This record gives sequence, C-alpha cells and structure tokens, in this order.
Amino acid sequence: MTHRRGFTLIELLVVIALIAVLSALYLPAIQHSRDEARKAQCQNHLKQFGLALHNYHDAHRVFPPGWTQHHPQPGPETRFGWAIFVSPYADQAHLYKQLNFGTQRAEPLNLFQTRLPVYRCPEDPTPDTNSQRGEFGTMNYSMNFGPVAPLRWMADGLTEFWPGQPPTLTETNGLAFLNSRVAIRDIRDGTSNTLLAGERSATSGAAIWMGVRGNEFETDQVTDCSPGHEINSGEACFSSRHAGGANFLFCDGVVRFLSEKIESGPGEQQQMKTYQKLSHRADGNTIAEF
Repeated sequence: MTHRRGFTLIELLVVIALIAVLSALYLPAIQHSRDEARKAQCQNHLKQFGLALHNYHDAHRVFPPGWTQHHPQPGPETRFGWAIFVSPYADQAHLYKQLNFGTQRAEPLNLFQTRLPVYRCPEDPTPDTNSQRGEFGTMNYSMNFGPVAPLRWMADGLTEFWPGQPPTLTETNGLAFLNSRVAIRDIRDGTSNTLLAGERSATSGAAIWMGVRGNEFETDQVTDCSPGHEINSGEACFSSRHAGGANFLFCDGVVRFLSEKIESGPGEQQQMKTYQKLSHRADGNTIAEF
C-alpha cells in the first residue's frame, strides 16, 4: 500500500508564518532602497542643473536672473525665468528655440505644459501641470532668494491686502531675484558655503519651469530661507517628499541633503542661524558643520 506525504495543517501554518515574518523584514528594506534610489536620482537632477548654471555663468559671466521684467510692480504679466535661461545647457535646446523672447508671453500654453523629466523629482508624483500655478509645467527645483522673504510673505499678514500689492524686491542677498546678475565674485562667503538652488515639492506648491506669472509670484521660480520658512515647514519653503529634509545644490556644484531640523531663526546679520547663513552670499559669518 502506497502512502502519500503531504503538508499537515500545522506545517502549512508554520510556512505562512515564516513568509509573513520574511515579508515584514524585507519589504521595508526594499521600500527604503527604492526611496534611496529616487533620492539619488533627484540629486543627479540637481547636479545637472549645477552644470547648466555654471555653463551659463561661463557664457554670461553671471548666474541667470530669477526672472526678468522692466519694472518691479505687480501685475498679470508672465515673464521667463532662470529655468528657461539655462534650458539650452540642460539638454532642452529644442524647447528654447521655440520661445518668443521678444514678448516673453507664455503662449501657446501647451508648449509651457511640456513635461521635462530633469525638472522633476521622481519622489513627487503630482501631475505634469501645476494646478496651483496657472497650469504651467511643474518643476521641483527653485533658486535661492536669500534669507529674506518676498514682501507678500511678511509676518504681519497685511502686506498682501493693504494698502495693495507691494512691488517685488529688486535686490536680495541670495542668488536669484528680479533682474539679478549675481556672479561668482559676489559670493564672498565661498561657493561651498552658499546655496544656489534646492527642492520644492507639491507640499509647498512646487514651482513652474516657465518663469513667473507676474512680479508678485516670486515663488514660481525662487524660494527664500527666512525664519519661519524652514525646510518642509509650510507653503513658502524649500521642501521634498524625501524623509527628514531636502536636497540642495551649492554654488560649487555639490549637492547635499539638508535636514529639516537645521538651525534656523531670527537674528541680526552677525547672529544669523545656519540656514540663513547658507542662503546669504556675503554675510561674512563662519558656518559650523550642518
């Protein structure tokens, strides 16, 4: 008589339990590996921007302006910004050649809704067009406006409404603002101690690669590091979907991950905290490890 050997119920339950334990051990590790891969890809995008920005500087002796306009007054006038000016150096020459620099109008709209993969962080799954910024093509990288906020983000909460929209700032201590022409020689704190650009995810409105919808929409292209606008702290800050902080491009082309817990806060120039020091191109302060 032939006896067939099979799994008993207890053995089956043991196997299921082992599979469950192994899954609990390996799935987080797999997810972590995927997160790290996306983080590394994001850093590579910023490195490409670093090369593009420095190639622009080599050609023009300055970094590109945050955006250009004949006046600082608010108004619904779309203007091209830094991401467009460096696009020929970021493998987007075909797009650059289609732009009308005579008017700087973002027309036709579908052209400015084009998905540009190098302008996107792979960790940010939001749509190709930014519904928070006029349905223009989404970008996840923003240049450094400096340690002071645009006037419409002032803490008193009244600036935006009374006595009306103020003009944008025409000078900051950052790297990009209206008609800015910052050169490496102006970065007196050293290029390895000064932020050039960083991440901006959908949690703070992301950005658009076209430029700005008007002078009062500075954050379409640039982001400040003022006290209260720390990393991942709200809608007016550098931010990312990476856990614990965001990737930043320094003026020497190096990309570093900065913790959202980096020292930050109010203070006069000589007492600025680390985050504000990094965003100021010439404050003269020594920066400790960060």
